[in-house]
Amino acid sequence: MNENTHNQLTATTAADLLAFIPSALGFQPRESFAFVTMRGTMTGATLRVDTPAEMISPTDFAHKLMRYLRTDTAADSVLLFVYTNEVAEAAQSGTNPDAKPYMDYARAIETELDRAGISLQNGWLITDKGWTPYFCEDSGCCTLNPTNEIRDSIMNAELIYRGYNTQKDPMTLAVDPAFIGSDQAHLTITEFTYLVNLGGVPEALDFDHTSMRIAREQWSDALGKEFHDALGEESAKENEACDLAGYLFIKPIRDRIMADAISPTDDEATYQQVLAGRFEGQPDWARVEATEELLIRIFAYTPIEDRAPLFCFLGWLRWYRGQSSVAAAYFDKALESDHQHRLARLMREMVSRGILPLAAQNEHTAYRH
Repeated sequence: MNENTHNQLTATTAADLLAFIPSALGFQPRESFAFVTMRGTMTGATLRVDTPAEMISPTDFAHKLMRYLRTDTAADSVLLFVYTNEVAEAAQSGTNPDAKPYMDYARAIETELDRAGISLQNGWLITDKGWTPYFCEDSGCCTLNPTNEIRDSIMNAELIYRGYNTQKDPMTLAVDPAFIGSDQAHLTITEFTYLVNLGGVPEALDFDHTSMRIAREQWSDALGKEFHDALGEESAKENEACDLAGYLFIKPIRDRIMADAISPTDDEATYQQVLAGRFEGQPDWARVEATEELLIRIFAYTPIEDRAPLFCFLGWLRWYRGQSSVAAAYFDKALESDHQHRLARLMREMVSRGILPLAAQNEHTAYRH
């Protein structure tokens, strides 16, 4: 197994593999199916989805997953990790104490992989009480191994040494900085948005509109920089942050600023592809990271009631990175701040359906940690 071709990690035991998954995802999965595609002995992509809901059939669930597993065109096998505390009906009734939950779904996935010429190499069941091989149902083979074997594995020690930080819940990865602004911040954002609207709201593709051009310039100029501090006056930082936040309340300007983080080209077709997640080019990942850092700085001066556009923007960027669980946490935060935020609601639905941007599905364009 490897982390990537330049920074190799080696797994020799099942416990090593189980230590790798949370680090690859950035959080400890719960009630999840996780997959690692393999290219011989080397890893490819890591995918996580929620355990299947009762209303989805094993076949439909498998078809949905295959859309993503097959994007790794070099994969010849797949590893499965089932994280759940659910108990199979046969185990509950005592007819088969070693029966595994969701086995119908796993077998459906195996069938679809076989049809694609990919083998389901192995699988493990991980619960809060321990872990065990998933596909072994022979009597006595399914004793739970203690979770401390994962914690004490060589892989886990190496990951800790390299500075990997695994969170218990993806929600903890969705940042929500404390507000340090003044009581006037909300009014400042509201008044700024009103003044921009007073000058005329640009059409969606009117990139030369004065307000659109100024907004893009201000956001671009702010990337990678601290807020302007006029003679140490905190109010100058707050005003700049509120202006940048205010632009996100104007839909055509917000959409253009979001798209700029991926590709600032003014080509209309490319712009629309970026917004829809259909952009097949290489996102400007350095600009994405700089935009995320800027959004975090803006948060500090943005009151709670005005944070929905910021949460949604961050979620959209994480979605582009292929980090759907973290993206969903941001969209949920946006909807908590403003339950009528349409873009956050739309994106949350897309994430729940397992829809990813094309850039995240191609190893040559996907974000690399």
